[in-house]
Amino acid sequence: MSSIVNAMPYPAMLLNSKSQIVKANDAAEALFERSLNDIYLVRVLRHPEALAMVSEAIQDNQMNSGRVALTFQTQRTYEVTVAPAGEPLSDLYLMTLADISAEIQAERARSTFVANVSHELRSPLTSLIGMVETLRGPARDDQAAQDRFLALMHDETQRMSRIVMDLLSLSKFEAQEHIVPSDRVDILEVITRTTSALEASDPDYPGRIKIECDDPIAPIRGDADLLIEVFQNLLENALRYSPPNSAIDVKISRRQSKRSGAQRGIQISVQDYGDGIEGAHIPRLTERFYRVDKGRSRQMGGTGLGLAIVKHIINRHRGRMVIDSELGKGTCVTVYLVPYTS
Repeated sequence: MSSIVNAMPYPAMLLNSKSQIVKANDAAEALFERSLNDIYLVRVLRHPEALAMVSEAIQDNQMNSGRVALTFQTQRTYEVTVAPAGEPLSDLYLMTLADISAEIQAERARSTFVANVSHELRSPLTSLIGMVETLRGPARDDQAAQDRFLALMHDETQRMSRIVMDLLSLSKFEAQEHIVPSDRVDILEVITRTTSALEASDPDYPGRIKIECDDPIAPIRGDADLLIEVFQNLLENALRYSPPNSAIDVKISRRQSKRSGAQRGIQISVQDYGDGIEGAHIPRLTERFYRVDKGRSRQMGGTGLGLAIVKHIINRHRGRMVIDSELGKGTCVTVYLVPYTS
């Protein structure tokens, strides 16, 4: 039975009749982040429903199972099963915790995807239907109208494509949010690469992003490609929603512990000098499809998903994001990231 427990790909433990852990596999110890042998289950698992399942299985001497939501780094849903180990280990019980969060999130994502897409795509689809009917009718022989409507149709289909691609990206990031990146990343290089790519994408962008960085700046723990996506969203928002030729100030600085003076992490602030955002809107900015000014956002090509994507990537890095804004003075978005440790 010990060999079977060790061979299981998901967390598994052998318990005695007093709910004491006799044997735990590596997956279980990785989940609870400690050695589990010879300690009582209640010391590491304080979920009432899960503990009740264990007690019932031991008391009735038969299998018991159910779903419980457990919070470690993030909340995950587990299918918990407790069953008698059987002869010759009749006084032991096998407990397993199978992570089924991905399946639940996939189902939820499908439902949310349908609801969001039906809402967001209704407007461009209605426009396309109207333009097609016009081209087939009154504008059948009007070359100027055909050129105008075809240009509009191209813009609407591009908008729908951006929405679908962002929704797919968001679903992927949500499903992988519990996986913490572990690479060593130079955040100054990430910001510099992102700035260069943006400046090459639009003739109005070069020279506007000003980068200030503490020297030296330690590496952070993360995924460079995901962080590029974060700062591409933040910098592009700042560039789009601030006056032409105005500066975007990026500051990369160390965060130090007040007690020891040791580095706690890195903070990166992106400051624009646009119209600013009313305080009532700020808590909702990372919601899917939430826009402060819907007409302006759509006109500029926004899908309403950028900050939602940013939030999930930062959560995956175990960082946080703070948005400060004042009407007439601009907006500052600050991202806090953890340092790299070998």
